[in-house]
Order: sequence, then structure tokens, then C-alpha cells
Amino acid sequence: MLWPGASATVRRASAVAPAIDDAWLTLIDNTLARLPTTHAARVLRVVIDDRPTEHGIAPFDRKDPADARDGRTIWLHHRLFTEPNHWAHGNFGSYWSYHVQRDGAVVDGSAVDHDLFSPVLLHEIGHLVAYTLTRVDAGEATPPCAAMCGDRGGCAHLSPAERERGCASPYCMPFKVAMGTENWAEQYRLFFQGSEARRALEASGGACLSVLKEMTAGAPPPWTRAPDGGRYRSSRWDSCGGRACKAF
Repeated sequence: MLWPGASATVRRASAVAPAIDDAWLTLIDNTLARLPTTHAARVLRVVIDDRPTEHGIAPFDRKDPADARDGRTIWLHHRLFTEPNHWAHGNFGSYWSYHVQRDGAVVDGSAVDHDLFSPVLLHEIGHLVAYTLTRVDAGEATPPCAAMCGDRGGCAHLSPAERERGCASPYCMPFKVAMGTENWAEQYRLFFQGSEARRALEASGGACLSVLKEMTAGAPPPWTRAPDGGRYRSSRWDSCGGRACKAF
């Protein structure tokens, strides 16, 4: 993580470092505290500098000099800390992007001891857990329970409903690759976000629910010892004309 006055490894001054304060770090701490220790320990470092062309996590072997993800580091954009929750567009509709658990709240400028956590960060940690704890080959990086049409042989000739089958959110596949990496991370996020989000996952019959319960070994849900996830907003699906027609 770069601090005020530091320079990035590419020998350019960091535009983000001067804005980072302890409230940002509290958000990271609060989010990690919601997870089993074995999951939180997989996060080796967090970098906030907006440098990669893609944020978040990715397998090590990207072969793209513009993409600094390495499968061990979580890369975050400053907008996570400076903007409130908002609607975002996925492959199959719109979903509510939870920067934090309370709508309208912003981390930047909050008190150091705030109680905000980040479902977006939970999603990114879910990717890292998939690469390390589920023993998925890094070339595929999709636990079988989250498989989508791209993992099952192709999406091109399927109807919208068939392409969506098994999706935990309209952002259930990357835009560039038709596989279920995002479907796993979204189910992971729903599982740890809060009571309403987990109920939505359970009502949907989320395919990875049993895997997530097994991974947490009967541990009490995070909202029994930390803030709950607040209101849960159902996604709007293109296949339903932009309506919230599903449990999640």
C-alpha cells in the first residue's frame, strides 16, 4: 500500500496515496473480521493505486503487462472508498454495487472507528478463496458449483434464460470470458454480506451454498458478532424486462 509522498513502482507519483486515511484501513479490517481466519489469511496484501486495468483478483499467469494482478494481491480502486452504493450493469441486467453495507454512506471522511464493511471486498476475497482453498486449477478458477454455460460447453446458441441458469446475480460471468468465476464470488459475497443477502441466496437455491457451509464448518454467521448487512436490493434482470423477478 502506498502512503502519502510515496511513488509507485513504475516511478510515477501515486495519485491515490495522499487520499488514503485510517478510515479506509478500518473498512478493510472490518471486512476481514467477517470471515473465517483461514479465508482472511489468504489475503497477503491489499493495494490501492488504480494501476491495473482490471481491479480485484486474478490468477498469476495473466501474460498482460497492463494487468498487475498476481493471484495473491487484492487491487482496489479509490472509488470503493469515496463513492456510495449504486446500480451497476452486468451481463444479464443491473445489480446493486455494495461499496458498504449502508446506502448513502461513504468511507472517506468517516470516523476512524466506523463500523462499515465492504461487500465488494468480500466478492474479491471470494475469488482468492476460489484460487487457493477450493483447489481449483488456476487455468479454470471456477468451482464446479458455480459453473456457467461457458464452463458447460458454450453460450452462443442458448436463450437468455438458459444462459442465466445458475446465476447468483446479473454479474455471474466476466464480460470477456463466459465462465462462472464471478458467479462463485457473488455467492461468496451473498453468504457473508448479511442475513437478508444470505436468505436471498438460500431462497434462490444457490448451487454453492452447501460448499460455503462446509467451508465455514458450522461457524456462526458474521452478523452475530458484527454489523448486519443492511437492506438487500434484488437485481433487475434483462430476461424479465428489467424487473426484479428473482430471489437475488
